Amino acid sequence: MTTTLRQPPGGVRIGSVLRRTVGRLRTAGIATARQDAELLLARVLGTTRLALHLEPGRTLGGEALSRFEACVTRRAGQEPLQYILGEEEFLGLRLGVGPGVFIPRPETELLVERAVALCPPTAPSVALDLGAGSGAIACGLAARRLGVVVWAVELDPTAAAWARVNVEHLGLAGRVTVLEGDLWTPLAGQGLEGRCDLVLANPPYIARPALGGLPEEVRRFEPALALDGGPDGLAVIERILAQGPRFARPGGRVLLEIGHDHAPALRRRLGDDPRYGVPVFHRDLLGYERVLEVSVEPVEVSPVTPPPPDGWGGGAGGVAGGFH
Repeated sequence: MTTTLRQPPGGVRIGSVLRRTVGRLRTAGIATARQDAELLLARVLGTTRLALHLEPGRTLGGEALSRFEACVTRRAGQEPLQYILGEEEFLGLRLGVGPGVFIPRPETELLVERAVALCPPTAPSVALDLGAGSGAIACGLAARRLGVVVWAVELDPTAAAWARVNVEHLGLAGRVTVLEGDLWTPLAGQGLEGRCDLVLANPPYIARPALGGLPEEVRRFEPALALDGGPDGLAVIERILAQGPRFARPGGRVLLEIGHDHAPALRRRLGDDPRYGVPVFHRDLLGYERVLEVSVEPVEVSPVTPPPPDGWGGGAGGVAGGFH
């Protein structure tokens, strides 16, 4: 049921607006009803949540009231708050987001913080961000490490457009390049093979059978391309690991956000791959092994046996074809 606020002369007091809106959002099943109502109202009024509480007698009317009610209707329909506001905070950065792009999560901050720790503060570094989405990883790393250059790859054109907007808005266009395409494909011919210090990704890792159990606002509104990790959630992760050593330099690192139950399978998979070192799994705030970190091992080159002197075949063949 939709409740429309009646507008008396002079407008409606914002205290009353908030009370009714919180009730409406709670009825719609929004767990963060009060927070969302305050954020939406503050945005419409061009103020802060604190100011709303300091001025409860302030009134809302006319076009502002209509815009607020339109926002509330969207939120009551389970549309993500970040899409309505047009932004999300990530590591202190304001990233633009909207329909068609995955909303950055706090778990991904753990991955970026680890990447920052691995990069020298000012020394040149090269990083890849595969499946860049809004550009959260690329921008978060580049904003904190002035010597890093990031190549960000995104398959979906809408998401890639959001990434470019964020790169430009944050003044990072000189060090972050956004390419459209599937994982490694757009990197061909860029001269990056064997040069990258970091290969980073928050790939889709939800197992396909589990997609139906996601919250409605995720399932209905966020792009399936950013969620669907195949039958076991490891399809894209496996594609990244298969090609990681091709682009990472010896000693470089691959850092991937993974599903909460993926660590055992990835330990087994990497244990059988001599191109990688021993994997380390970093835990998130809930205690899940959330970020995989693994080094790329130097390629062992077999020593080259020098050719035998003229007239000497060497070994068994030498006996048969020795001096004539």
